[in-house]
Amino acid sequence: MNNNIETVEVPGEPLKEKQPISWQKIVAICLATALVIGLGVAVALELINKNNNQNTSDTSSVTEYVAESDTSEESSDSYFDTAPTYTLELKDGENLINRPGVYTVTGSTSNGYIHINTDEEKVKLILTDVTIKYSGGPAIYVESNKNVHIETVGTNTLEATPTEDLDGAIYSKADLVFKGDGTLNITSSIDGIHGTDDVKIKSGTINVTAKEDGIKGKDALIIKGGDITISAGDDALKASNDTEEGKGILTINDGTINITKSNEGLEAVQIVITGGSISVVSSDDGINAAGDNCSSNAMSPTGNASLTSCKLAISGGEVKVNAAGDGLDANGSIYLSGGTVYVDGPSNSGNGALDYDGVFEISGGTIIATGMSGMALNASSATQGSALINLSQTYAAGSTVTIGDVSFAPTKSFNSVMVSSSALKKGESYDLKVNGETVQTVEFTDYLVGSGMGGGPAGQGGGQMGPGNQQGAQPQENRRRMQ
Repeated sequence: MNNNIETVEVPGEPLKEKQPISWQKIVAICLATALVIGLGVAVALELINKNNNQNTSDTSSVTEYVAESDTSEESSDSYFDTAPTYTLELKDGENLINRPGVYTVTGSTSNGYIHINTDEEKVKLILTDVTIKYSGGPAIYVESNKNVHIETVGTNTLEATPTEDLDGAIYSKADLVFKGDGTLNITSSIDGIHGTDDVKIKSGTINVTAKEDGIKGKDALIIKGGDITISAGDDALKASNDTEEGKGILTINDGTINITKSNEGLEAVQIVITGGSISVVSSDDGINAAGDNCSSNAMSPTGNASLTSCKLAISGGEVKVNAAGDGLDANGSIYLSGGTVYVDGPSNSGNGALDYDGVFEISGGTIIATGMSGMALNASSATQGSALINLSQTYAAGSTVTIGDVSFAPTKSFNSVMVSSSALKKGESYDLKVNGETVQTVEFTDYLVGSGMGGGPAGQGGGQMGPGNQQGAQPQENRRRMQ
């Protein structure tokens, strides 16, 4: 081994004697350091604000999506005004439509189906008092098409035994639009209506009985009118895309919706209700904003917050929920800015009338939610009188609850009431009455007040109630999440 180390001299400036650092340099260094730290804090706060802004009631993305759907529909309507017209008399077996245009469908089949395969062209079906029964798949199968409109005249009946791959009585790989003055009755051994893109309902009467999902649009389910009744073994109304940003939208703008049976009534990543009359009966969650990729945890200036794209926003209409599981459930956040909401929550303490991971912000509207106190939650913030009232005893089903101008008679037993209304004024006191008897006086010393008998800090059952024993203002970390 050669232990001789060759040293190579690198030319440079001769070493200078170290000089003491002047006070001017020290000040400059301190200022530079402060600037760097300040920029770092600013960037961090910007990131936090950006994340927190995801957790707002802004539904502009949903509005834009619906507007794009309306534009597409208008384009199709314009095409159908001058499109070729045909008459399709139903027969057993395949009734193939392979040309674009408007088809008036008549007659019946005891073992047949309509098959639409026109590449990227548009088709309108006018179902006129038809009956389609098919035991080998969907009654109407849209295999390849840009846009299909289904218009109903008279009474139309579809009975189908779909397959695992094509699992709806109506199964479509294209956008679907339903309208008309008639009735469409659907019975299915799997799903009622399943669209792998968008499904829109504008008018007409639709009655669905399905062993699994009632009406499902993968990217979006948009209801702008109509009279809809659903009995489903699983979800009644659903938008199922929880993997693509900006998809998985369920929006209800108008119409009458009566869900008589479901596991979960409404389910989607984003649920936006701006109008209509909605009644939900469910064996699990009534309305559930959920998805596999709903939430991620981040640190906010006020502590841990669940930042998420999953949200339920209600700004109008009347919503009635009778749920054995959670009434209103969001694996994200809930926003109430209008409308009237009645929640007949669970009669067990394993679920709550309200359940959310992020925030529940109230800026308008009216809500009264009853259930059991074990998992009861209040709103997280409010700009009007809002209270969680956990009672010292359980009241029987059918008892009438009244506070201020809000009254409700739940069909199940309860010992917890959450209520919010613009008529409940800050600085005023109101009697909570059950069957006409005052059981607690609620003093609104702030917009958001509450009491607790279970599931959190204990308050006082009976007597006056103020903000000091507010329970449920933030969701509990160990709450069970239902997908």
